[in-house]
Amino acid sequence: MEHDNTPRLWTYLGVALVSMAALANEVILTRIFSVTLWYHFAFSVISLALLGSGAAGVWLHLAGHRLERLPARQVLAWLSAGFAVALLAAFKLYTLIPLSMSDLRGTLSLQPLGNLALAYLVLTVPYLLVGATLAFAIQQYQAHAGRIYFADLTGAGLGCLVSVAALNRFGGAGAVLAVALVAALGSAAFALATWQHERAVSLQARPATLVPSLLVALAMGGGTIAQARTPWLDLPDRNAYLGREPVYEAWNAFSRITVYEDTQVLPFSWGLSPVFIDRIDQGDAVGDPNRYLVLIDEKAGTPIIQYRGVTGEPWFEYLRWDLTALPYYVREKPSVFIIGPGGGRDVVTAYEFDARQITGVELNPLIVDLVQNRFADYIGHIYQSPKVVIVVDDARTFLARSHDQYDIIQASLIDTLAASSAGAFALSENGIYTREAFLTYYDHLTPEGVVNFSRWYFPAGPAETLRLVALGLDAWQRAGVDDPTQHIIVVANLNMRMVPNEGLAGMLLKKTPFTPEEIAAVHGLAEEMGFVVLYAPGHPAPNPVSDLITAHDYWQAIRDYPLDISPPTDNRPFYFNVVRFTDLNEPQYRGSVLYNFGVQAAGLLIATFVVIALLTIAMIVIPVAVARGSAMRRARRHALIYVLYFGALGVAFMLVEIPMVQRLTIYLGSPTYSLVVVLFSLLVFSGLGSFATQHIPAERIVHSLRLSLIVLLAAMAIYVAGLPLLLRATQGWSLEARIGLAVMVLAPAGLLMGRPFPLAMRYVGSQGQQELLPWVWAINSALSVLGSVSTVILAIHFGFTTVFVAGMVGYAVALIAVGGFGQLQRQPQAA
Repeated sequence: MEHDNTPRLWTYLGVALVSMAALANEVILTRIFSVTLWYHFAFSVISLALLGSGAAGVWLHLAGHRLERLPARQVLAWLSAGFAVALLAAFKLYTLIPLSMSDLRGTLSLQPLGNLALAYLVLTVPYLLVGATLAFAIQQYQAHAGRIYFADLTGAGLGCLVSVAALNRFGGAGAVLAVALVAALGSAAFALATWQHERAVSLQARPATLVPSLLVALAMGGGTIAQARTPWLDLPDRNAYLGREPVYEAWNAFSRITVYEDTQVLPFSWGLSPVFIDRIDQGDAVGDPNRYLVLIDEKAGTPIIQYRGVTGEPWFEYLRWDLTALPYYVREKPSVFIIGPGGGRDVVTAYEFDARQITGVELNPLIVDLVQNRFADYIGHIYQSPKVVIVVDDARTFLARSHDQYDIIQASLIDTLAASSAGAFALSENGIYTREAFLTYYDHLTPEGVVNFSRWYFPAGPAETLRLVALGLDAWQRAGVDDPTQHIIVVANLNMRMVPNEGLAGMLLKKTPFTPEEIAAVHGLAEEMGFVVLYAPGHPAPNPVSDLITAHDYWQAIRDYPLDISPPTDNRPFYFNVVRFTDLNEPQYRGSVLYNFGVQAAGLLIATFVVIALLTIAMIVIPVAVARGSAMRRARRHALIYVLYFGALGVAFMLVEIPMVQRLTIYLGSPTYSLVVVLFSLLVFSGLGSFATQHIPAERIVHSLRLSLIVLLAAMAIYVAGLPLLLRATQGWSLEARIGLAVMVLAPAGLLMGRPFPLAMRYVGSQGQQELLPWVWAINSALSVLGSVSTVILAIHFGFTTVFVAGMVGYAVALIAVGGFGQLQRQPQAA
C-alpha cells in the first residue's frame, strides 16, 4: 500500500463525481421502474443502492489483505471505471429480464419472484462497485474521513439536479448513458490523482491506470451523443397500449408521455349514460371515435378529443350525457376550476355548457404542451379561447395564493397509478384527496358553489366512494357546517363498460344546503339518463353510501367498515390505499379494482421486503458471520455497541428522510421537486456537517458525538411541532420561494445529521481498528436497506409524523450507544 495517505484534489473530485452518478442513477431508475413496472417499485431503487453499498463494505473488509498490495489511487480508478461500465451493462440486462406487472399482479409464484430477485441482483452490481469505491476511499483516508464524506454527500446532492437535467434532455435510457459518462469522468479523476502521486506510482505504471479510465470516458461520451441523435438503447414496450406504436413520445422528470391513436367506436367517457349508449347502438346518436389517448408512464390515461369549437354540435352531444357533467345541471354559466385537465376533455365539457370562465391547473408541462401546441389544431385551439386559462402548477398551491372563488371545482378521476416523478418511496400519496385540500376547496367556492369529484363505484363494497364521501363530510364539518348531510348529493352510473365490475359515482358538495328545487332537478336528470341517486338530502336510500351519511355515529361507522375509509390527511395522504395488512383476505371485495390494487400493492411490498431481506442476509450478514479473523475476535467486545450505533443511524436516517420527501411532495406540488430538494438539501448540508467534524480532536470525538445527537433530537422535536404549521402558512408562495424555504428548513437537519457517521468512523479508527471501517459501513447500509422498505409500510399505515418520531427514537438509541463508546475508550488497547 502507498505510504502517502493524503488525498489529492483529484481524489475528492473523483469521489464527488462517482457519488453524483450513483445518486442520479437512483433517481432515473425510479422513473424507469415506474414506466416498465409499477409505482410500487419506485422506492425499491434506493434499497437496492443501499444493498450494493453495504455488501461492498463487507466484501471490501474480507478482501482487505489482497488490496493492501495495490496503490489506493489505482484501486479507486479501476473500481470507478467498472462502476461506469456496470451502469450501462446492468441497465441493458435489466431490459432483457422478462419481468412485468402482468406476471407480478397475480399469484406471486416462484418464477416472477425469481425474475424480481434477478433484476435486483443485476441492478445492484453497479452499486457494489460504487460502494466499494467510496468505502475504500474512507478506509484508506480515514484521517480525512470528514472531507471524503463531504465530497461524497455533496456530489450525491448535485446528482439530484443532474438526474432532472438528464431526464429532460435525454429521456430514460439516454439519461443512464449520460450518468455513466459522469462516472467515467470520476474514474479519470482518480487516475489523474495517481499521476500526481509520483512517489507511489512509477512513470511506466501511470498509463495502466489513466488510459483505461479515459477510454471508458470516451466510450460513454460517444454513446451518450449517439443516443441523443438516434436512440439505440430504449426501454422495452412491455405495457404499450394495445400493442401499438406511439405517434409521439416525450420524457421529463415528471413522467414519460406517449400518445396513441384510439379508434374505439364508443366515445371516450368516464360515466356515459346507458340511455345514450342505447341511442348510439340504435343509430339515434353520434359518438366520437376520433381521439388520441395520452398515457402517463403507460398507465394513467387522458384523451385528446377532436373538437371543432362550435357549441352545440351533435358530434359532442355525448358530453352532456356523462355523469361528470352533473354539476353543470345545478349551476348555469358557471366559473369553473378544473383540477388536472389532462388532455382537455373536461375543458371542452365546460365550454360546451357555456361556462363563463374556465381555469385549469395541470401539473405536467408536457401534457399542457400537447394540447396547447402539438395537438392544438386537433382539439380546436380550445386552450387559446379567451375564457380558458391553463396554468402549469399544483392545484392546491394555485388556490392557496388565489383570492378567486368558483361556482364549480371539479376533479374527474384524478389518479396516481404511476409514480408521477422520481418519487422514491412515494407509494401513491396524493395531496388532492386530503382533509386540508378539501378545506381549501371550501374556501374558494362561491356561496352557491359546488365541489364535484368522481370516483369508481363497486356496488358490493364501494370503499373508494365511501372514502370520498367520508372525506367530504369531515372537511365540511371542520369548515363549520352544522349539518353536512344537507350539503351532499351522490349519484352513480352503474353501467360497467369502462371498468369491469365497477360503475362511477359523482359526489356534489355544496357550500350552502341544497334546495328542494336542486334536489328535484338531480332526481329528474338521473331518471332521464339512467343514473341512480345514492343519496340526496331528505331522500335516503338502501345502499352503503346513504347508510354512512345518515349513520348516528359517523366515526363509528367508519371504524366498523371492513376496509379503511377514514378521511385522508396531509399526514397520511394515501387515499387510494384502502387495504390494511389485516384486510388482505376479504373475498367479498375481490371484484373491486381498487381492492385488488391494494392487495397487490401490499403483497408486492411484502414480497419486495422478503427479497431484499434475503439478499441482505446473503450479501452482507452471512459474509460477516463467516469472517472469523483476528480483527473480528479483537473487536468482539465492541461489536454489540457498533451494531447498535451504526444500525440505529442507518434506520433513523431513512425514517427521517422519507417522511420529509413525502410531506414536501404536497407542499412543493410535485414528487420530483420534493425528492430533488430534500435529497439535495440533506446530502449537501450533511456533507458540510461532515466536513466540519474534520477539525475535532480525537479526544473530543465522543463528547462531540453526544452533543450533536442531543441537538439533533431537539431540532427534530421542533420539526414535529412546527413544520406542518409553517408549510401550511406558506403554501401560497411562489415555487421558487417555497423551494428556498424548504432548503433553509432542511439545512439545520442536514448539518446535524451529517456529523454522527463520520465522527464515529473516526472514533473506530482512533481505537486502532481501521480494518473494521468497512464492516461498520456494512452494518449501517444493511439496516438502511431494511429501514427503507419498513418506512414505506409505516408511512402508509401510521402517517408521516409517526415515522418521523420513530426516526427520533433511532437517534436516541444511537445516543445511548455513544455512552458505550466512552466505556470502550477506557478499555486497554489489548482488550
